[in-house]
Amino acid sequence: MPITTTRQCLHGLILLSSLALLTSCAEPTPPYAVVYEPDKAPKEITVQAQIPDPEPVQTIVYEPEHPQTYIVQEGDTLWDISSVFLRDPWYWPEIWFKNPQVENPHLIYPGDTLAIVYIGGERRIQLQTRGADGQVLSQLDGLSVVKVSPRVRTQSIEASIPSIPIESIRHLLERPVIIDEETLDNSAYVLSSLDEHLINAINDKLYVRKLDTSAGDGRYQIYRPNRPIFDPNTGELLGYEALYVGESKLLLRGDPASVRVTNSVREILRDDRVMPMDATNFERDFFPRPPEVEVSGSIVALLDAISQTGVFQTIAVNLGERDGLETGNLLSIHRTGGVVTDNAEAEPDFRVKLPDEKIGLAMIIRSFEKMSYALIMEADRPISTGDFVETP
Repeated sequence: MPITTTRQCLHGLILLSSLALLTSCAEPTPPYAVVYEPDKAPKEITVQAQIPDPEPVQTIVYEPEHPQTYIVQEGDTLWDISSVFLRDPWYWPEIWFKNPQVENPHLIYPGDTLAIVYIGGERRIQLQTRGADGQVLSQLDGLSVVKVSPRVRTQSIEASIPSIPIESIRHLLERPVIIDEETLDNSAYVLSSLDEHLINAINDKLYVRKLDTSAGDGRYQIYRPNRPIFDPNTGELLGYEALYVGESKLLLRGDPASVRVTNSVREILRDDRVMPMDATNFERDFFPRPPEVEVSGSIVALLDAISQTGVFQTIAVNLGERDGLETGNLLSIHRTGGVVTDNAEAEPDFRVKLPDEKIGLAMIIRSFEKMSYALIMEADRPISTGDFVETP
């Protein structure tokens, strides 16, 4: 056979072999059978899962020098007492341990003795003795209870210590402090007085239009719509501050109705608003807790202050019931970091924003639809309008 023909045959065999190899490596088209070959199965290997470490559970931190016992003093609040034991006193509802003899563990009185006990290896605060008669309720070395003979102890709930200083917020709980636009438009108002005085005071007789006399006990508050409050971020009208003027009692039903001024703290003018007094007892126990949702807002007003305020003073924030806020919710107060020039940079007027700083803590004491009032519980710096609040 000539050499040329032999080379052509070899080339043809090589091409056929290559084609057969490529065909065997190509993915078969259905239908086809998949044959499992044990000797070619992958070997079992162990791989360390890259699972991130869980976030540490937040624990309640006790003060390093906390006492083993504490005798409740006149003028104490639950917040004050908790700050003796805890670094963050707003955890107090979580560390009180209920005595079998005490129906409400938060109902304590001056003279009562509180003690640290260990429950399941964790520290708790428990009422140890009642101050009135020294009745022993629990032992320091555990949960042992001393058996005592039955006795009667009568003491009013009002004599117990409150959660927070009630006197600081009593006027906010008993009087209207915010008027929404709809309430303002529909509220009764002073039309005139008996002698048509422009300014009226205690014992003067007033004539009031659109007064609802069908409900209540005939006592009414008089207030004056003060400055409007706007959301600094959106410009929305949140409501009007209600300036407390005085109180009155119904003399004669009708339209206009007749009322007599029983108390006044400032002059009463025509067009001042009149509304029934809220005879319901306000809640004197506030149990602190974070909001159930993440919130962020601004301080829009200071009560009884001009530019700065501090502990146990009241602020208004642009967050309300529509944002999920309720009485007792806690908000941390922050100050926005300033912007300063860094002269060490090559670029002229290179500016750097400083970090935001936490400066306080506030508790919601009364919430409305669009805004709320909060009592400042802690403050490291003077607090001003423009500072912002958020979920702690």
